[in-house]
Amino acid sequence: MIPDYLTFIRFQDKRNLIYIYAIGLILIGFYWKNAGFTFPAEDIGVVSGILALVLYNFIFDLKAYWAYKCVTKNIDFSWFKKKQNHKIELFLMQPLVAGFLSLIMLSAMSWGLYQLLPSLYALFLISLLGPLVIFLLFRMIRTSYVKQVAISVAKKVKYKSLTRYVLLSVCISTVVNLLTISPLRNSDSFVIEGQWLTFKSIIALLILCGVVLAINLFFLRFSRRYAFLGRLFLQEIDLFFSSENALSTFFAKPLWLRLFILLVIEVMWITLVSVLATLVEWRIWFEAYFLLCYVPCLIYYFFYCRFLWHNDFMMACDMYFRWGHFNK
Repeated sequence: MIPDYLTFIRFQDKRNLIYIYAIGLILIGFYWKNAGFTFPAEDIGVVSGILALVLYNFIFDLKAYWAYKCVTKNIDFSWFKKKQNHKIELFLMQPLVAGFLSLIMLSAMSWGLYQLLPSLYALFLISLLGPLVIFLLFRMIRTSYVKQVAISVAKKVKYKSLTRYVLLSVCISTVVNLLTISPLRNSDSFVIEGQWLTFKSIIALLILCGVVLAINLFFLRFSRRYAFLGRLFLQEIDLFFSSENALSTFFAKPLWLRLFILLVIEVMWITLVSVLATLVEWRIWFEAYFLLCYVPCLIYYFFYCRFLWHNDFMMACDMYFRWGHFNK
């Protein structure tokens, strides 16, 4: 029996709420740890930005997922009969616009709580209320996207290559990483009076790069094949979206060997960057220095992400052709 839309989302939202809270609390927890368990007023925008980017990541492929659901007809969407989107709704529910508006809302909420409560109590309430706000916005945007699916067939290809698609996702995750680690700019473990070349600083940066990479790799466990299938149905991508898999030979090697190679390269790279920074007496932001040291891990993450999503795209193409065959 095909479930109706309201029954399906009632079941799905239980998992969505847990997942949103888990992601939000983990990221805010890392921020709080990096800030030395403090919450200064100047970091209100940082915490709000982290939560807003969580929403953006949740809704980026949301329309494509529901396009897959609508085309395959495994849910009864009769609830949406005679429901239409207004032009202003179409504009406001775009991922970039919705993410920016959520940033304003979350910043206002965080600032208000910070004015009313001691800083740590304010952060505690932001951690509880922020994910709830994201969830409620997610529900509104989802309803709008399902209504849009019938009129959302693209007139031209939106994403011409998987490389560009992956690059956008990697940029967003990198911004989240930089916001999360930004409080470490005040930590003596990473730089002491501009002296970058210390054993303590190199080891601390190596551990930080490893932790950031591990978190990013964990979130790659979730498949994108249904999102790619939905984008094929919406004609936002075509069958030439990804024609080959870069570095497939390298990623066929055992995980321990790949990580060992990356570790050696990362140690050499951080040491080289630290030597250069000390010799020329660089005075740069910690975030920029971290990003420079993180380059080998970032390159690995980019190509591994592309490797996994190429396989997901191939699976989506297979399902796309099978659906076309069964639908004849």
